[in-house]
Amino acid sequence: MYQEPRYRSSVVYPGDPRRARNTVRALAAHVNWEIVAGFVIVLGFLSYVLATGNDVWRVPGTILLVLVGWIFSLCLHEFAHAATAFIAGDRSDTTATYLSFNPLKYLHPVLSILLPVVFILLGGIGLPGGAVYLRRDLVRSRGWQSAISAAGPLMNVLVLVVIAIPFALGVFGDPFRSRSLLAEALGLLAFFQAAATVLNLLPIPGLDGYGIIEPWLPYSWRAALAPFRGYGILILFVLLWTLPQFNELYFSSVTNLMAAVRVDPVWFARGYDTFNAIRPQL
Repeated sequence: MYQEPRYRSSVVYPGDPRRARNTVRALAAHVNWEIVAGFVIVLGFLSYVLATGNDVWRVPGTILLVLVGWIFSLCLHEFAHAATAFIAGDRSDTTATYLSFNPLKYLHPVLSILLPVVFILLGGIGLPGGAVYLRRDLVRSRGWQSAISAAGPLMNVLVLVVIAIPFALGVFGDPFRSRSLLAEALGLLAFFQAAATVLNLLPIPGLDGYGIIEPWLPYSWRAALAPFRGYGILILFVLLWTLPQFNELYFSSVTNLMAAVRVDPVWFARGYDTFNAIRPQL
């Protein structure tokens, strides 16, 4: 018969902040701040070299800023799911692993990190990332269940708003009168955030949009749709590639979201052209 180990960290170290009753303190203790600092430093350096306007950095700087920024946003997305579950009552060791910001701790690193990055490199759309494995049975209510699913897309919106701040303040000026390597890279990264937000909110099994409404559906509906959870991405691409109306609605929604945060599509278009410079080499 399996039993829990006799000596656990919470027993040997009763003052472990990860076991603190204060939720904010416990969450902060699970975060690997060295990883967060590493992302911030790398993004800061890449932003600086692009801001200098040196054309030598145009292609490598844009590619690295978008990829590193995208991976960091995926970590933030998964952290948002896990943190909300943690607050809602799921303090399991499995959920705690997703609070570290370490991409290697994700249950499905291929779906969460590798596949989205590959599609970006191929010039495709920004995938929303794979779902984390959470102990939903420990969550207190259906409202919290929905909040857990909504937390990921809301984090993408927050990242989009942060990226959009210099654009809204007019830091980069008029794209038709000036050229900024940093603005072009950030515009492309903003587009991928908007794309991931729109895609993730679609009510397709396996995506967060469905997770938001799932707790409120009749049990028979949930049981019938459960087998399709693993095919959410496939269903999504079939819809995008076979239904022109769906494709048009998707891109118009992404464009409207970028317009709402005042990111001129000209910046994105230039960044996309720069990013495409590596496609023939793949």
